[in-house]
Amino acid sequence: MNSQIKNKLITEFSWLLGIIIVSAVLEYAVIVFFNLHPILSVKIQGFIGLIVIAYIIRMVARMGKQGVIVFEDDEQEESGERE
Repeated sequence: MNSQIKNKLITEFSWLLGIIIVSAVLEYAVIVFFNLHPILSVKIQGFIGLIVIAYIIRMVARMGKQGVIVFEDDEQEESGERE
């Protein structure tokens, strides 16, 4: 189980790192080639940040659905305990 979590985390964080690198390259290219106003570059950075946050949420949800991560609420529902 421990190696499964380790392999899944490495895979997910490598995807996250790839998304960040590609986003940064695209942002740099857009800013350099189109000579955007600084406010627009900040908006692009915010959009990239939202993409990264959304991917992290999706990653955690997918790992929970596959059973790699067990959430405390899931354990309580399986055992029938309610607080």
